[in-house]
Amino acid sequence: MERRKVYVDVDVSILKNGKVYPRRFRYEDGTVFQVERLIDTCKAQSTRVGGEGIRYTVMILGHVRYLFDERGKWFVEAKVV
Repeated sequence: MERRKVYVDVDVSILKNGKVYPRRFRYEDGTVFQVERLIDTCKAQSTRVGGEGIRYTVMILGHVRYLFDERGKWFVEAKVV
């Protein structure tokens, strides 16, 4: 399935130890998705749409998804319809 890079607005919590926790993001159509759980954080590249940075593996609507922080610009790998 083809994917495209979609930049999103993200609400985050930053703890005093510096850890960043994404809480929700707003998709390009205005839909807000709540992050139910943060599963993992690591440096990684998006092999589907290009780009690299910090990859947050999160649970959204019961599904595992990736949310990327590319030097302050956040994106998701969206399906092309």
